[in-house]
Amino acid sequence: MNETVYRYQFEPDVPMEEAETSLVMAIIAAEALHGQPAVRLSLRYLFSEEKRACVIDGYNEIALHVVLVFTQFLLRQFGDDAFQVTQPARRRPEAASAGAGQAPDRPDGRGRGDCGACKACGKGVGA
Repeated sequence: MNETVYRYQFEPDVPMEEAETSLVMAIIAAEALHGQPAVRLSLRYLFSEEKRACVIDGYNEIALHVVLVFTQFLLRQFGDDAFQVTQPARRRPEAASAGAGQAPDRPDGRGRGDCGACKACGKGVGA
């Protein structure tokens, strides 16, 4: 499962209770579209008044819907400059195992599918 994290940082003039209410409303909106169980299984969040931040962690279209609705609510309610939203950089995948970048073996068992003149069968084929 690929995890996607969105981090919201709020400016000092944003009432944190109102921002949190906007998040709850975004979750309720997603529940109307997808159902409460699907939303609960699709995302988690942490809201910190002390850090003036909110982190939403999700992995699918449902979580994205919550993020989009929440962001729109914040824009309408507090304005463009009231918060920043970022996605921390994802870790790069580990180096692939040996043989990476090569074409897979052919289903008929006669070599790889990347040959111009097939070494397994000797035919001049473009795979």
